[in-house]
Amino acid sequence: MQTLNATVCKTREILRARLRADLKVYADSIAIMQRSIGKDFEKAHLRAERARRVYDVARNKLNDHLATHGCG
Repeated sequence: MQTLNATVCKTREILRARLRADLKVYADSIAIMQRSIGKDFEKAHLRAERARRVYDVARNKLNDHLATHGCG
């Protein structure tokens, strides 16, 4: 049964895509922050922190879905 859920769970795929997109934004914001040392660092840091929080929410949503739906 778990295998069947794993192959047809559109919600899982949507959540995974959202997680990948949010991770890319987070990684990009870290790269920008690294280049901003000494110039606009605080602004870049705030953006990176915001991106981290969004990524954490996406990760938690996916993990919660996997735990409750069993489609891991």
